[in-house]
Amino acid sequence: MKKLLSLSLITCFCFTLLAQEGLNHEKKIYKNDEGKVYVNKALPLYLSISTSPDGSNGEVLDGKEPEYSSPMYLDSEGYNTIRTPWKVDPETKKVVYPKEEVIFELYADSKSPATKISYGDAKLAEGDEKTALTATDIKLTASDEISGIDAIYYSLDGASFQKYTGPIPVKEEKAYVLKYYAVDNVGNAEEMKSVTMLIDNSAPSSTLNVEGDLSENVVSIRSTINLEASDNASGVSKIFYTIDEGRTYEYTSPVSIASLSEGEHTITYFAVDKVDNNEEKKTYTFYLDKSPPRVIDEIIGNTFIANGKEYYSGRTKLKLVAMDNKAGVKEILYSINGGEFKLYEAPFYLTEAGNLNVEVLATDKVNNRVRSKEFSDKNNLLNYVDLSGPSLSYNVAGPSFTLKDTVYITKETAISLRGTDKDSGFKEIDYQVDDGTVETYSEPFKIESEGLHIVTYNGYDNLSNSSTESILCIVDNSGPVVYNRFSIDSNKSKMIDGESVDVYPPHVLLFLSSTDGHAGLDKISYQVNDGAMLPYRSLIENFRKDTLYEINVLVVDKLGNENQQKIRFYIE
Repeated sequence: MKKLLSLSLITCFCFTLLAQEGLNHEKKIYKNDEGKVYVNKALPLYLSISTSPDGSNGEVLDGKEPEYSSPMYLDSEGYNTIRTPWKVDPETKKVVYPKEEVIFELYADSKSPATKISYGDAKLAEGDEKTALTATDIKLTASDEISGIDAIYYSLDGASFQKYTGPIPVKEEKAYVLKYYAVDNVGNAEEMKSVTMLIDNSAPSSTLNVEGDLSENVVSIRSTINLEASDNASGVSKIFYTIDEGRTYEYTSPVSIASLSEGEHTITYFAVDKVDNNEEKKTYTFYLDKSPPRVIDEIIGNTFIANGKEYYSGRTKLKLVAMDNKAGVKEILYSINGGEFKLYEAPFYLTEAGNLNVEVLATDKVNNRVRSKEFSDKNNLLNYVDLSGPSLSYNVAGPSFTLKDTVYITKETAISLRGTDKDSGFKEIDYQVDDGTVETYSEPFKIESEGLHIVTYNGYDNLSNSSTESILCIVDNSGPVVYNRFSIDSNKSKMIDGESVDVYPPHVLLFLSSTDGHAGLDKISYQVNDGAMLPYRSLIENFRKDTLYEINVLVVDKLGNENQQKIRFYIE
């Protein structure tokens, strides 16, 4: 048997302990499937010679300079070689021509791999210390320049490091700490990386406040709407709002409402966080009041007329009344003859002689203000002032009755309005049913829809002084509901003229009752077969055997609304 001479490399293996919780990873030699040999560049190498393919019966070579050859270290990153002078034919043992070197290839690797993290389809919001994102599966990938990746290791929330084999789920809404690193095939370990992730599956929360004039939900043109939002995880990205059914805007500064029409409006708003969680839309309804109060003055006390001029006595008072369309009156101030404005609290005496100018400043609860001269003199004398509105009344023609402050009517009931004025004379009346259109009254009118209604009517005299009254009415167009009940339950039926009717014994009793939704029940009448219509006062009894009964029930409410019901049964 031929004795073979072989060369082998002997390494002194060492281990690296990764910082903190990392695992121990051996620095080593690695041979891939293509036969390439990779050596951790930090390892000492010993060259040995053997006559056996398995390296037994060998000796370690010291080389000419043992301090550099036992052990020796590879000098270059990547590709290295060990060479002998010439190739020798294994059979003839002679040098092969043309002459070529025998080359042993080695690849030195001292560089650590690099790991990348990906968050799948999650929405990200990266901060200085943490990354906020929606629930996802974390993926780790690593690359190595020379020997290739052996494995990726990770630790989630302080758990022991384990080998990465597939996506890491992070679904629960909380903070996660992920540590990870990769190791190449010769034991070079990457410096540990760490990321803090905050899973944000919750929408932000926005709030609205009105800055400026506000009384309950009534605002003025000077008011602005402020929106704020908070988010406990990724943080707020944007706030959006829409007024009424208009365009949607991104909120950047307080919203001015001065350009809106007077009346009720609705603002819809919601916030979006930095990982695109959208808040459910919220709404705020407000009334924009652009109108200042209306001021009315009234003379209280003795007056008389002489030579076409009216005089007042020292007992005469001036009464000021302010009315506001929505927010309500806050205060009335008045000034006499350009003097200091005073707070109006009650009618006051007109005690100053000579020219008289009364200036009034009325403010509502959202600071809409009117300044007007409500009272003035002429030729140093006080003119007659008529600021009392007409006296108003109403009448109804048709089915009706009154209970306390409520009038019960039907759609056939006509409502008449009337006004009188003993001073400047009556001019006209306008009226409004509920929140409907204001109409000028010219003839009696009716209300058709059932239920509670408020008729508000205003009377005006020839000086446009007005009075307001209202009628609380309930319209009832429906008859009562009929109920019947037998004293015995029927346990059989009988076909009569193609119709199934219940069968009862002769001693059965029939009870009738009725209810009405609005006006209330007035009476119940009933007719047995073709008999006379009778008032129902007590139970119906004394039925004859072997007889088919048809009882026609008529119910009437207090407005005359009717309803009928037929009851068919057989007495056996």
